[in-house]
Amino acid sequence: MEYRIIEEFYDIGRIQRLVVMKQGTSSDAKCVESSAGRFVLRKLRNEQQAVNEERLHHVMSLQNISPALVIARNGLSYIHLNDEIYNLQYYVEETVPYDQATIHFVEFGKMLARFHHAAHKLEIVDQPDRFALSLLWSQVCDEVRGSSSAMICSLEGHVQQCTEYAVRNKGVIHGDLGVWNMLFTKQKTLLIDFGEVRRGDPHFDMAAALTSMIPATTTENDCLSMLEDVIRGYAEAGGLLMSEWLYEQIHLWMLRGWLAWIRERGVTSPVVEHIEQGMQRVAVFKEILL
Repeated sequence: MEYRIIEEFYDIGRIQRLVVMKQGTSSDAKCVESSAGRFVLRKLRNEQQAVNEERLHHVMSLQNISPALVIARNGLSYIHLNDEIYNLQYYVEETVPYDQATIHFVEFGKMLARFHHAAHKLEIVDQPDRFALSLLWSQVCDEVRGSSSAMICSLEGHVQQCTEYAVRNKGVIHGDLGVWNMLFTKQKTLLIDFGEVRRGDPHFDMAAALTSMIPATTTENDCLSMLEDVIRGYAEAGGLLMSEWLYEQIHLWMLRGWLAWIRERGVTSPVVEHIEQGMQRVAVFKEILL
């Protein structure tokens, strides 16, 4: 993309260079360095995503939950260019790598409750769950059933269990709330990439966050402490989490991940080892929460 084209859409001074950033599941991004500072230019899947992100970022940035979007010269927070859709957000300076030892889990719980409370009031363009369990299972069921690994074959039982869990689409959720969609500074945690936002169960967001923030090597006591801190923070900010429902969504989140691994990589030794470790983690969460 030529620099002058971006300059035509956004009042951000002269662009000096574009640097490709890590590609996410719902967008790819470039760091824009200009005379006015640094920004993140993201190519989106479609206009539904653009509209949802515009509504979410407007509210969440005011509450210091996410970076703000830059308004283009057309008055919108996204642009159409060569049959593609982009938005531009302010770059967050002085981010640090995720480290569970430095995270204040109570404050994280409060932030997530504020996100769910604010998002619940928004009108969003509902979009399908691109990683729905039924879709993933239809794509890998033959490979799972034909595996020589009893552990892999047991995944069909996990699918049946998760299918029987009650569906509670009572709020607007992020939909992909792993650490890869968070920015960490010394003062706060910010949420980014709302490309999977939809109506769903807030426990699903919490499940994604906890399973990605709590390392597999964490002791059961430390895991319990982190869970209690997050749940307490969520409650202090006016949210309510049910232990049984949280376990169900952890089970569902992890299972979706296992099936996605099989879809992308096949039933290889590393995949089998990864899923076996994941099942052990789910058992730990079950012991704690039920």
